Amino acid sequence: MDLYRNIIYQAKNSFRDKGFLFWSLLYPIIMVTFFYIAFSGITNVNLEKINVGVEEDSNIKSILQNIEILNVEEISDRESKEKLEKEEIDGFIKKDLSLIVNDSGLNQTVIKSILDQIVQTSALGKPIEEFDFQVDYINDKDQKENGILVIFYSLIAMVSTYGIYSGIEVVHYIQSNLSEVAARINTTPIKKKTFLLAGIIVGLILNFTSNIILFIVIELIMKLDLITNIGYSLIFIILGNLFGIVFGIFIGVSNNKNINVKTMIAITFTVILSGLSGLFNTNIKIMIEKYVPILAKINPIAVITNNLYKVNLLNNTDGIFEGIIILLAYFLILSLISLVFLRRRQYDSI
Repeated sequence: MDLYRNIIYQAKNSFRDKGFLFWSLLYPIIMVTFFYIAFSGITNVNLEKINVGVEEDSNIKSILQNIEILNVEEISDRESKEKLEKEEIDGFIKKDLSLIVNDSGLNQTVIKSILDQIVQTSALGKPIEEFDFQVDYINDKDQKENGILVIFYSLIAMVSTYGIYSGIEVVHYIQSNLSEVAARINTTPIKKKTFLLAGIIVGLILNFTSNIILFIVIELIMKLDLITNIGYSLIFIILGNLFGIVFGIFIGVSNNKNINVKTMIAITFTVILSGLSGLFNTNIKIMIEKYVPILAKINPIAVITNNLYKVNLLNNTDGIFEGIIILLAYFLILSLISLVFLRRRQYDSI
């Protein structure tokens, strides 16, 4: 009963907060509208043949030549650099099955998906003749797709972590030395754990609702058709919400700065992580994946972005559980660290 009452009170408090209504509901819609206007036309490019270079005497040349969407050209390693720079080929596959690209985009992603399947099949020890050349690497739905759509998925991923502000706020209301409301709450029979749990539930429900509203705007009003795999998309959005909330709690309990400073820290982190996942420029994303691959692998917003892109545009669920495990690990680790901070919190005076 106390939990239910706390949920009602905190939900009402959030709806009275004009800042919450703007940043959680209106700001994502404004951002996606801006991107839609800025990139309209670019997103309507039809997918054409993908030019692939393979190293001389490669044993997968015949396989690639049987894949309809690929134009395969046998070239030397030295020639590949020049052709990549002139954009005459989208990617170059070496004899050891490593892929070299000079840009990011849908074509490069398709090549990598094909190469991944070849590598995985080889690892199983299957004869090379058993490769399935009829697999559709492109979702045949007449979908208007382009590598630039990474920006939209990165925006969705960033917005899914906006529960970070709810996490900071709920901690603010239980730190007696930083908030008059918290000082009053600590003199009442309200249990901190119940209040904190209610804040997490409210943050999750409200931010997830704002995510659904954003989906509706994207799908029904802008008709971008970004979400084709609703099940996996919702899983990653929910995990993004949970990560955001516990990250906000971690920021809230790990220092004694005022709530404005903590909010600025949250904004800084989400903007930087989103930028590295391709929100502002897809070239940044490919540079990170090329030169600092570990950062691309552990960046939670990049994990959400990449998996949304894979399951919705490429209809590819390979490696998807790795992303789920990474996000769950963040949730558990940040939760445990935050609990340690909360258990140590004692006040000589308030």
